[in-house]
Amino acid sequence: MKFSKSSDLALHGLWQLATKKKKMLLVAEMARAQKVSETYLAKVFQKLARHGLVKSTRGKKGGFNLAKSPAQITVSDVVRAIETDEPLFTCLGPERGCRGGDHCELKKVFQEAEKRLFDTLSSYSLQTLLDASRAECRKAWLL
Repeated sequence: MKFSKSSDLALHGLWQLATKKKKMLLVAEMARAQKVSETYLAKVFQKLARHGLVKSTRGKKGGFNLAKSPAQITVSDVVRAIETDEPLFTCLGPERGCRGGDHCELKKVFQEAEKRLFDTLSSYSLQTLLDASRAECRKAWLL
């Protein structure tokens, strides 16, 4: 199982916003720091904005900032905002048409694995990560 590059970029972008010195950051600034296309990162941040994790402001002093405090944003929130609403395992989706239904042991294992993964991701907020990170790591993202 692998999350998309977009989830990685979203988490690092939120990290940048949480450690910023400026009030707002432009996508161009974040993209430069992450060495990624500005267009690609803008699409990622549009998803984050639609899910209420960031706010965007247009204009000369515009850019993005966090819509919530870092303590209120979990890794799970970010992953769910970026990744599709499809289940992690194909057989949990309606299109698969599992013949075993609720009696399938493999389906039960996949459901438990998905639940545990998101429970773990929910237990880490952006603030938790910031607090636990070393100063060198935090400095690397200051803009």
